[in-house]
Amino acid sequence: MTTPIFITGTDTDIGKTFISALLIEAWGCNYWKPIQTGLDSDPGDTFTIKKLLEQSLGVPKTTTIFQPQLEYMKPLSPWRCTILENKPSINIEELKFPATKDNLTGSKYTIVEGAGGILVPINKTSYTTDIIKHLDASVIIVARSELGTLNHTLMTVEILKQNKIPILGVILNGDINNDNALTLSELNVKIIAQIPKANSLKDVVDLVPALETILS
Repeated sequence: MTTPIFITGTDTDIGKTFISALLIEAWGCNYWKPIQTGLDSDPGDTFTIKKLLEQSLGVPKTTTIFQPQLEYMKPLSPWRCTILENKPSINIEELKFPATKDNLTGSKYTIVEGAGGILVPINKTSYTTDIIKHLDASVIIVARSELGTLNHTLMTVEILKQNKIPILGVILNGDINNDNALTLSELNVKIIAQIPKANSLKDVVDLVPALETILS
């Protein structure tokens, strides 16, 4: 079995997929996107992960990339996708972690990328937080670095705490903003890294601390 590290964002288009690929590059983790939406306008995050890794240093030998369990065409929340695409309601209990000791190439950790933020509805009564709890995962939050990040990040942290979900820390993505990073740190939010805009994973991979320091 593998240990899931769930990647969530404080907003949509926050850079979760780039950061997920970056963490895979740095840590050699596996990857799984349980629910993929928006396939009528995008090739999907699993495809993007592979492309980003191949364009950088290549897929790590310890990495297994799993296919999504559920896929939808519209770029909406999973709940709305099921309704508008006439698909069955999603039962979170039926989301099965694909990683077993028999199909892993090496890493015992898997990056699990969510769809949007932590209160994205999965069905009429369940949210991303329920998936995280179902998988018994710890969370890394991807947040924008610029103005507005304090409110969005602190709200995300608060909801995760209310749900008793362990938080490994926050990665600020975008133009470096040391004041926002310092402010969040002084409000007891752990900043894992600040990742500036980059053309390639290899340009910023050295900014990611060792996984052991994140887990300690």
